[in-house]
Amino acid sequence: MTRYVRSPVGLKWKADDLLVLNDDDVADLVRAAVEREGSQAAFAKRHRINRTDLSAFLNGRRGISASIAKALGLRRVWVVK
Repeated sequence: MTRYVRSPVGLKWKADDLLVLNDDDVADLVRAAVEREGSQAAFAKRHRINRTDLSAFLNGRRGISASIAKALGLRRVWVVK
């Protein structure tokens, strides 16, 4: 039997699947979550993220932070090619 996992942003995948996302992919997920929440400030407040860090990430001035990854139910990993 296949076990599916649902993330806080509504993604659904098999528990054994590995999905690798870059910063642009994560930014798209964050933008969708922010849109559902209504505003960047509301999203940041709900997930206890610094609002300026969220804005800097969405505008490409910073990489993904641990707090943003956690809010989306993601984990940061490094992949060596």
